[in-house]
Amino acid sequence: MIPPDHSGSQHEFAVQADEWFHVAPYEPGLHLVAEPGHVFSWLIAGSERTVLLDTGLGIADVAAAVAPAATSPVVVVNSHVHFDHVGGNALFADTEMHELGPEWVAAGCRAEYLRDYRKLAAGMRVSWERLREADRDGWFMLGPDETVRPWPEARLQELGWRISPPEPTRLLREGEEIDLGDRVLRVIHTPGHAPDHICLVDEPAGILFAQDQAYYGPHLICERGSDLGEFARSTRRLASELRGAIRVVYAAHCLRPALPPRFLDELADAAEGVAAGEIALTPAKGMFGEPVQGADFGHFSILVSDEARA
Repeated sequence: MIPPDHSGSQHEFAVQADEWFHVAPYEPGLHLVAEPGHVFSWLIAGSERTVLLDTGLGIADVAAAVAPAATSPVVVVNSHVHFDHVGGNALFADTEMHELGPEWVAAGCRAEYLRDYRKLAAGMRVSWERLREADRDGWFMLGPDETVRPWPEARLQELGWRISPPEPTRLLREGEEIDLGDRVLRVIHTPGHAPDHICLVDEPAGILFAQDQAYYGPHLICERGSDLGEFARSTRRLASELRGAIRVVYAAHCLRPALPPRFLDELADAAEGVAAGEIALTPAKGMFGEPVQGADFGHFSILVSDEARA
Protein backbone atom coordinates (compact mmCIF):
# COMPACT_ATOMS: atom_id res chain seq x y z
CA MET A 1 0.00 0.00 0.00
CA ILE A 2 2.89 2.39 0.72
CA PRO A 3 5.21 3.19 -2.21
CA PRO A 4 8.94 2.56 -1.82
CA ASP A 5 10.07 5.99 -3.01
CA HIS A 6 8.96 7.84 0.15
CA SER A 7 7.04 10.41 -1.87
CA GLY A 8 3.47 9.20 -1.69
CA SER A 9 2.98 10.58 -5.22
CA GLN A 10 2.57 7.15 -6.87
CA HIS A 11 0.01 5.88 -4.41
CA GLU A 12 -3.72 6.41 -4.20
CA PHE A 13 -4.70 6.49 -0.56
CA ALA A 14 -8.07 5.48 0.82
CA VAL A 15 -8.83 9.03 1.95
CA GLN A 16 -7.33 12.47 1.38
CA ALA A 17 -4.85 13.67 4.00
CA ASP A 18 -6.78 16.83 4.85
CA GLU A 19 -10.00 14.84 5.25
CA TRP A 20 -8.46 12.29 7.61
CA PHE A 21 -5.75 13.99 9.67
CA HIS A 22 -6.32 16.81 12.12
CA VAL A 23 -3.02 18.70 12.38
CA ALA A 24 -3.08 21.47 14.97
CA PRO A 25 -0.51 23.56 16.87
CA TYR A 26 -0.44 22.53 20.50
CA GLU A 27 2.32 24.72 21.88
CA PRO A 28 5.41 26.41 20.40
CA GLY A 29 7.30 23.91 18.28
CA LEU A 30 4.71 21.15 18.68
CA HIS A 31 1.81 20.00 16.51
CA LEU A 32 -0.73 17.31 17.20
CA VAL A 33 -1.12 14.98 14.21
CA ALA A 34 -4.39 13.26 14.96
CA GLU A 35 -6.33 10.43 13.41
CA PRO A 36 -9.02 11.18 15.99
CA GLY A 37 -10.41 8.17 17.76
CA HIS A 38 -7.62 6.01 16.38
CA VAL A 39 -4.16 7.34 17.17
CA PHE A 40 -2.32 10.58 17.96
CA SER A 41 1.11 11.26 16.48
CA TRP A 42 3.24 14.31 17.30
CA LEU A 43 5.32 16.68 15.19
CA ILE A 44 8.16 17.98 17.37
CA ALA A 45 10.10 20.82 15.76
CA GLY A 46 13.78 21.70 16.10
CA SER A 47 15.94 24.20 14.27
CA GLU A 48 17.79 21.47 12.33
CA ARG A 49 15.41 18.49 12.36
CA THR A 50 11.78 17.80 13.15
CA VAL A 51 10.65 14.52 14.70
CA LEU A 52 7.38 12.91 13.67
CA LEU A 53 6.64 10.61 16.58
CA ASP A 54 4.75 7.72 14.94
CA THR A 55 3.09 7.63 11.52
CA GLY A 56 -0.34 6.16 12.18
CA LEU A 57 -2.51 3.74 10.24
CA GLY A 58 -1.26 4.33 6.70
CA ILE A 59 -4.68 4.90 5.13
CA ALA A 60 -3.92 8.57 4.28
CA ASP A 61 -0.72 10.41 3.37
CA VAL A 62 0.81 11.53 6.66
CA ALA A 63 3.80 13.06 4.87
CA ALA A 64 1.46 15.41 3.00
CA ALA A 65 -0.47 16.13 6.20
CA VAL A 66 2.58 17.31 8.17
CA ALA A 67 4.45 19.06 5.34
CA PRO A 68 2.79 22.49 5.83
CA ALA A 69 3.65 22.46 9.54
CA ALA A 70 7.24 21.16 9.27
CA THR A 71 9.89 23.89 9.52
CA SER A 72 12.92 21.59 9.16
CA PRO A 73 13.60 18.14 7.62
CA VAL A 74 11.38 15.45 9.11
CA VAL A 75 12.67 12.21 10.63
CA VAL A 76 10.32 9.56 11.98
CA VAL A 77 10.76 8.13 15.47
CA ASN A 78 8.51 5.20 16.35
CA SER A 79 7.39 4.70 19.91
CA HIS A 80 6.97 1.02 18.97
CA VAL A 81 6.16 -0.95 15.85
CA HIS A 82 2.51 -1.90 16.37
CA PHE A 83 0.60 -1.45 13.11
CA ASP A 84 -1.20 1.75 14.13
CA HIS A 85 2.11 3.54 14.75
CA VAL A 86 4.15 2.63 11.65
CA GLY A 87 1.62 2.76 8.80
CA GLY A 88 3.26 5.76 7.11
CA ASN A 89 6.92 4.96 7.79
CA ALA A 90 7.76 4.22 4.17
CA LEU A 91 6.82 7.77 3.17
CA PHE A 92 9.98 9.06 4.89
CA ALA A 93 13.65 8.53 4.12
CA ASP A 94 14.77 8.51 7.77
CA THR A 95 13.09 6.35 10.40
CA GLU A 96 14.31 5.55 13.90
CA MET A 97 13.11 3.05 16.48
CA HIS A 98 14.32 1.12 19.50
CA GLU A 99 16.95 -1.53 18.82
CA LEU A 100 14.38 -4.29 19.49
CA GLY A 101 12.06 -2.88 16.83
CA PRO A 102 13.54 -4.54 13.71
CA GLU A 103 12.73 -7.98 15.08
CA TRP A 104 9.06 -7.03 15.11
CA VAL A 105 9.29 -5.32 11.73
CA ALA A 106 10.70 -8.55 10.28
CA ALA A 107 7.88 -10.58 11.83
CA GLY A 108 5.41 -8.45 9.88
CA CYS A 109 1.96 -7.13 10.62
CA ARG A 110 -0.52 -9.95 11.00
CA ALA A 111 -3.26 -9.79 8.38
CA GLU A 112 -5.86 -10.64 11.01
CA TYR A 113 -4.96 -7.47 12.96
CA LEU A 114 -5.92 -5.29 10.01
CA ARG A 115 -9.00 -7.39 9.31
CA ASP A 116 -10.19 -7.16 12.91
CA TYR A 117 -9.33 -3.48 13.19
CA ARG A 118 -11.45 -2.72 10.13
CA LYS A 119 -14.41 -4.38 11.81
CA LEU A 120 -13.75 -2.42 14.99
CA ALA A 121 -13.24 0.90 13.22
CA ALA A 122 -16.42 0.62 11.19
CA GLY A 123 -18.43 0.86 14.40
CA MET A 124 -16.36 3.56 16.08
CA ARG A 125 -18.01 6.43 14.20
CA VAL A 126 -21.47 5.17 15.20
CA SER A 127 -20.43 4.91 18.85
CA TRP A 128 -18.83 8.36 18.70
CA GLU A 129 -21.99 9.90 17.25
CA ARG A 130 -23.90 8.69 20.31
CA LEU A 131 -21.23 10.28 22.49
CA ARG A 132 -21.45 13.55 20.52
CA GLU A 133 -25.22 13.67 20.96
CA ALA A 134 -24.87 13.27 24.72
CA ASP A 135 -21.98 15.76 24.79
CA ARG A 136 -24.16 18.48 23.25
CA ASP A 137 -26.58 18.14 26.16
CA GLY A 138 -24.71 20.81 28.07
CA TRP A 139 -21.18 19.41 28.25
CA PHE A 140 -19.40 20.46 25.03
CA MET A 141 -16.24 18.50 25.78
CA LEU A 142 -15.69 17.22 22.22
CA GLY A 143 -13.71 19.51 19.95
CA PRO A 144 -11.79 19.09 16.68
CA ASP A 145 -9.10 16.98 18.37
CA GLU A 146 -11.82 14.49 19.33
CA THR A 147 -13.83 14.40 16.09
CA VAL A 148 -13.83 10.84 14.73
CA ARG A 149 -13.78 10.67 10.94
CA PRO A 150 -15.97 8.26 8.95
CA TRP A 151 -14.05 5.04 8.29
CA PRO A 152 -13.29 4.63 4.52
CA GLU A 153 -14.14 0.93 4.35
CA ALA A 154 -15.37 0.97 0.74
CA ARG A 155 -12.11 2.50 -0.48
CA LEU A 156 -10.05 0.08 1.61
CA GLN A 157 -11.89 -2.82 0.02
CA GLU A 158 -11.11 -1.36 -3.39
CA LEU A 159 -7.45 -0.49 -2.76
CA GLY A 160 -6.44 -2.99 -0.10
CA TRP A 161 -4.63 -2.21 3.13
CA ARG A 162 -1.28 -3.52 4.19
CA ILE A 163 1.36 -2.17 6.53
CA SER A 164 4.97 -2.99 5.73
CA PRO A 165 7.41 -0.49 7.22
CA PRO A 166 10.99 -0.47 5.89
CA GLU A 167 14.00 -1.26 8.01
CA PRO A 168 14.90 1.72 10.19
CA THR A 169 17.82 3.95 9.31
CA ARG A 170 18.84 4.34 12.97
CA LEU A 171 18.43 2.24 16.10
CA LEU A 172 17.82 3.91 19.45
CA ARG A 173 18.90 2.77 22.89
CA GLU A 174 17.96 3.58 26.45
CA GLY A 175 19.23 7.04 27.44
CA GLU A 176 20.19 8.06 23.92
CA GLU A 177 19.58 11.66 22.88
CA ILE A 178 17.91 12.80 19.68
CA ASP A 179 19.39 16.20 18.81
CA LEU A 180 17.08 18.45 16.81
CA GLY A 181 19.36 21.49 16.91
CA ASP A 182 17.84 23.70 19.58
CA ARG A 183 15.91 20.84 21.17
CA VAL A 184 16.98 17.47 22.58
CA LEU A 185 14.73 14.49 23.21
CA ARG A 186 15.89 11.74 25.57
CA VAL A 187 14.91 8.12 24.94
CA ILE A 188 13.40 6.14 27.82
CA HIS A 189 12.90 2.45 27.12
CA THR A 190 9.51 1.45 28.58
CA PRO A 191 8.75 -2.20 27.79
CA GLY A 192 5.47 -3.74 28.88
CA HIS A 193 2.84 -2.90 26.31
CA ALA A 194 5.44 -3.88 23.70
CA PRO A 195 9.06 -5.02 24.17
CA ASP A 196 10.42 -2.16 22.03
CA HIS A 197 8.25 0.64 23.41
CA ILE A 198 10.00 3.94 24.12
CA CYS A 199 8.93 7.30 25.50
CA LEU A 200 10.61 10.61 24.68
CA VAL A 201 11.18 13.32 27.26
CA ASP A 202 11.92 16.98 26.57
CA GLU A 203 13.06 18.02 30.02
CA PRO A 204 13.65 21.76 29.38
CA ALA A 205 10.10 22.02 28.01
CA GLY A 206 8.66 19.75 30.74
CA ILE A 207 7.08 17.30 28.28
CA LEU A 208 6.80 13.52 28.33
CA PHE A 209 5.70 11.92 25.07
CA ALA A 210 4.26 8.70 26.50
CA GLN A 211 2.30 7.30 23.52
CA ASP A 212 0.98 3.82 24.48
CA GLN A 213 2.63 3.85 27.88
CA ALA A 214 0.08 6.13 29.54
CA TYR A 215 -3.33 7.47 28.50
CA TYR A 216 -6.90 7.65 29.75
CA GLY A 217 -8.51 4.45 28.48
CA PRO A 218 -7.86 0.70 28.32
CA HIS A 219 -4.18 -0.24 28.56
CA LEU A 220 -3.63 -3.28 26.38
CA ILE A 221 -1.17 -5.51 28.21
CA CYS A 222 -2.51 -8.38 26.16
CA GLU A 223 -0.69 -7.97 22.86
CA ARG A 224 1.97 -10.25 21.42
CA GLY A 225 5.07 -9.58 23.55
CA SER A 226 3.24 -7.74 26.34
CA ASP A 227 4.55 -8.20 29.88
CA LEU A 228 2.62 -7.04 32.95
CA GLY A 229 5.62 -6.94 35.27
CA GLU A 230 7.61 -4.88 32.79
CA PHE A 231 4.69 -2.51 32.30
CA ALA A 232 4.41 -1.92 36.05
CA ARG A 233 8.16 -1.30 36.36
CA SER A 234 8.22 1.05 33.36
CA THR A 235 5.30 3.08 34.66
CA ARG A 236 6.75 3.37 38.16
CA ARG A 237 10.06 4.45 36.68
CA LEU A 238 8.42 7.28 34.76
CA ALA A 239 6.40 8.39 37.77
CA SER A 240 9.45 8.40 40.06
CA GLU A 241 12.16 9.76 37.77
CA LEU A 242 10.05 12.51 36.23
CA ARG A 243 8.18 13.67 39.33
CA GLY A 244 8.42 17.45 39.41
CA ALA A 245 10.30 17.52 36.09
CA ILE A 246 7.39 17.54 33.65
CA ARG A 247 4.23 19.63 33.32
CA VAL A 248 2.33 17.57 30.75
CA VAL A 249 2.09 14.04 29.32
CA TYR A 250 1.19 13.65 25.66
CA ALA A 251 -0.35 10.32 24.64
CA ALA A 252 -1.48 8.32 21.60
CA HIS A 253 -5.03 7.14 22.19
CA CYS A 254 -8.60 7.57 23.40
CA LEU A 255 -9.60 11.11 22.34
CA ARG A 256 -7.67 12.94 25.09
CA PRO A 257 -4.13 13.66 23.89
CA ALA A 258 -2.91 15.55 26.97
CA LEU A 259 -2.74 14.26 30.56
CA PRO A 260 -1.56 15.73 33.88
CA PRO A 261 1.70 14.30 35.29
CA ARG A 262 -0.12 12.99 38.38
CA PHE A 263 -1.67 10.32 36.17
CA LEU A 264 1.69 8.50 36.05
CA ASP A 265 1.48 7.78 39.77
CA GLU A 266 -2.15 6.64 39.47
CA LEU A 267 -1.27 4.27 36.65
CA ALA A 268 1.86 2.99 38.42
CA ASP A 269 -0.10 2.24 41.60
CA ALA A 270 -2.72 0.37 39.60
CA ALA A 271 -0.22 -1.61 37.50
CA GLU A 272 1.77 -2.63 40.56
CA GLY A 273 -1.41 -3.73 42.33
CA VAL A 274 -2.49 -5.85 39.37
CA ALA A 275 1.00 -7.34 38.93
CA ALA A 276 1.21 -8.24 42.62
CA GLY A 277 -2.21 -9.89 42.60
CA GLU A 278 -3.55 -7.33 45.07
CA ILE A 279 -6.24 -6.06 42.70
CA ALA A 280 -8.81 -8.55 41.50
CA LEU A 281 -9.15 -9.19 37.79
CA THR A 282 -12.44 -10.04 36.14
CA PRO A 283 -13.24 -11.47 32.68
CA ALA A 284 -13.06 -8.78 30.00
CA LYS A 285 -12.60 -8.34 26.26
CA GLY A 286 -9.52 -7.11 24.43
CA MET A 287 -9.54 -4.63 21.56
CA PHE A 288 -10.82 -7.21 19.08
CA GLY A 289 -13.15 -9.00 21.48
CA GLU A 290 -10.67 -11.65 22.56
CA PRO A 291 -11.05 -12.95 26.14
CA VAL A 292 -8.69 -11.32 28.64
CA GLN A 293 -8.69 -10.35 32.32
CA GLY A 294 -9.25 -6.75 33.34
CA ALA A 295 -9.28 -4.26 36.19
CA ASP A 296 -11.33 -1.05 35.82
CA PHE A 297 -10.16 2.12 37.58
CA GLY A 298 -12.81 4.49 36.27
CA HIS A 299 -10.91 6.74 33.87
CA PHE A 300 -8.63 3.91 32.74
CA SER A 301 -8.38 0.13 32.83
CA ILE A 302 -5.71 -2.52 32.52
CA LEU A 303 -6.40 -5.52 30.27
CA VAL A 304 -4.10 -8.49 30.69
CA SER A 305 -3.62 -11.77 28.86
CA ASP A 306 -2.47 -14.95 30.58
CA GLU A 307 0.81 -14.74 28.67
CA ALA A 308 1.47 -11.19 29.86
CA ARG A 309 0.79 -12.15 33.47
CA ALA A 310 3.18 -15.09 33.24
